[in-house]
Amino acid sequence: MQLNKITLQKFFLSICLILPTILISGEYSGQSCTSIIPGYIRICKKAVKNKHCFQTFRSFPEYSGVVECNYAHNEFDSYLLTNGSSQLLDNLEFIRKLDTIGNPFIVENKNMGQFSGTTLRYIIVANQILNFFTLPENPKIAEIGAGFGGECFVLSTCIPFSNYYIFDLNEVTPLIDKVLKTLSVNNAQMMNPLSELPDENIDLLISNYAFSECDLTTQLDYFHRVLKKADRGYILFNDTIDQFDTLSLDSFVQLLENEGMNPKVLEEPVSTHPKNVLIVWDRT
Repeated sequence: MQLNKITLQKFFLSICLILPTILISGEYSGQSCTSIIPGYIRICKKAVKNKHCFQTFRSFPEYSGVVECNYAHNEFDSYLLTNGSSQLLDNLEFIRKLDTIGNPFIVENKNMGQFSGTTLRYIIVANQILNFFTLPENPKIAEIGAGFGGECFVLSTCIPFSNYYIFDLNEVTPLIDKVLKTLSVNNAQMMNPLSELPDENIDLLISNYAFSECDLTTQLDYFHRVLKKADRGYILFNDTIDQFDTLSLDSFVQLLENEGMNPKVLEEPVSTHPKNVLIVWDRT
């Protein structure tokens, strides 16, 4: 779906007008690719309450098919060997703790040793964030769609953030919270998907595919409440969603430009789909 500038302005105006009503009434029922997968939601809820399920949730097909990246190990491994920051590469043994959670599919990688593909991808994203941005001391970070909290954990090993706000489905955030507490990550705050940021601005916004996989109303809502308050942004964008209306890549970039965010569209660091791209901005 392509939107011209006038149509974009109408969409953005409409969401600004209805947003107060949505927040007050609590009647908002936006969709995302994950919210319409019953098996995924069921595993997330069960893993919070059931010890055995928590120990194995990343191995369930209903969960791994949504969150895990069980391929591209060699590509991830080679990318990090060439481009990896010492801040991360020197800390691999500690980061490896992430794969003690949930029994994921693990491969022996030539250069990195034993890791799940998912954790290697989280390391790549963290590495790019270190390379792209100069963050202030104790930055405030927000993430839209956090899986099981892996990106937050990996970043906690190299960026001492003061607050890390996680926006995800209400059925998912209790599992993220449990994982991060198990890994002793401090300053991570689970946010209701309808809630406002506690701060007027944040230093960095992250979304690994999740924002692009929300429906149009949800995307515009998040844009108004979260994205445009971020001085910097790192979004892996999936431009292949056909379950419902979403912002196209061009339309999303136009929204960012209209807010003076000066976005750049780059190649995904290790391509997982031909239409996936990386969008970054820095207006500091």
